[in-house]
Amino acid sequence: MNSPYVAVNREYPEGWAIRVLRIVAAGDEVVSEVEVPHEGVGVFRAASFWTVRDGRIVRGREYWTGCGADPRPEWRVPFVEPM
Repeated sequence: MNSPYVAVNREYPEGWAIRVLRIVAAGDEVVSEVEVPHEGVGVFRAASFWTVRDGRIVRGREYWTGCGADPRPEWRVPFVEPM
């Protein structure tokens, strides 16, 4: 039986790709940072928090943003570099 997670990703419209930027794991907790480009829609970044048991994802939470969607405030310019 496929999980709802697998089913959702299988049904996504075409044109999406995923570039894994980083994965950090400790025990059954895994965090991934990915870039998700789509030629017609733009580039997104996602930070995902997964719980894995017996080799299966049993829980997940994701936070998405579009690259450049949240411009940095002017006061922060001297302290950060664009990604």
